[in-house]
Amino acid sequence: MATIKPWYKIDGLTPREDLREGKPLDASEFAVHLDKVRDKTAPAYYQNPEQFFDRTYLTKYLTEFSAQVIRRLSGEKTETSAVFNLATQFGGGKTHALTLLYHLAKGGSIANNWTGVQKILQKAGISSVPEAAVAVFVGTEFDSLTGRGGNDGTSLRKTPWGEIAYQLGGETALAVLAQHEAEFIEPKGDVIKQFLPKDKPCLILMDEIINYVSSYRGKGYHNSLYNFIQALSETARGLDNVVLVVSVPASELEYTSADEGDEQRFKKMLDRVGKPIMMSAEAETSEIIRRRLFEWDAGAVSANGRIMLPKDAIATCNEYADWVLDHRQQLPSWFPLDNPREAFYATYPFHPSVLSNWTKIFTVIASEGKQSQPLRLLHFTSFHLQ
Repeated sequence: MATIKPWYKIDGLTPREDLREGKPLDASEFAVHLDKVRDKTAPAYYQNPEQFFDRTYLTKYLTEFSAQVIRRLSGEKTETSAVFNLATQFGGGKTHALTLLYHLAKGGSIANNWTGVQKILQKAGISSVPEAAVAVFVGTEFDSLTGRGGNDGTSLRKTPWGEIAYQLGGETALAVLAQHEAEFIEPKGDVIKQFLPKDKPCLILMDEIINYVSSYRGKGYHNSLYNFIQALSETARGLDNVVLVVSVPASELEYTSADEGDEQRFKKMLDRVGKPIMMSAEAETSEIIRRRLFEWDAGAVSANGRIMLPKDAIATCNEYADWVLDHRQQLPSWFPLDNPREAFYATYPFHPSVLSNWTKIFTVIASEGKQSQPLRLLHFTSFHLQ
């Protein structure tokens, strides 16, 4: 094998700043907090939409899902839905997808120039991202005992519907629900229509619903939330540019039997009134990792969103691929012996076997609710191999 350049000496292959400097990372660097994005307390990478899109690889499923959402927000009713029930495999990027939708809807036409958005628009069949009013409800964050507001110059909100109405239309929208808020009774369609914006599209994102349901089941709030989401779903279906995206599952390893029953109850209702979306990215793991751990010039990203490797990197891949072809009889059958060149291109600067083992580790660790740990492991390893 000819002398080849180490990956860290190749021009155009630049690790992220924190990786270059060996800065320790906590889990928040690789985990999205949707409510924190809304209140601008998330890490800068998640708050800045341009950075977020620069480091996000739009998988097939993420592209199709986001295209359907903005298509409906633009007023189109075919090949889309007003309600989406979002689920993922462990570590499949559920909250990352919700954050992407949040930035798109808040950005509107400004988002047209962000990395990958033209690909979404093309899939959606529309010319521009519609700006929308956005509300976020996260079941792990909202506390119905203490509520939000009341001591910061805003009215107190203790119900999910009150919080959503306030985010969409401020005090005016919340006033529509004054009695519902006071008596903790969910509004029905006629009232929901009154607090939804009339002058722009509307996107409502609800995450970690089962966590909220589990906490307040004893007070009967789980039934109130179910009834509200059902009424909100039916209302959204009757309007042209309102979208509701609900993420039901929490970690199944932490479910009680009551949690499992409620999970199935919410899922059946949402699948009936909306569209189930399963996020999966197994075949595109390497592209996701390269976006998260390395910085790429805009010119290095192809029209389909994949990274175009520098010439020296391609030369390295070719050398390894030629060696594999020359020694294929000595290699295990599980290695892609018939197309080694493509395998090395797809995973560089990591060896295909490294990412194969990493995926197995990821599956085990993510099933324990620690999805960010495998990425941190690759981050740590890459730094010490420079």
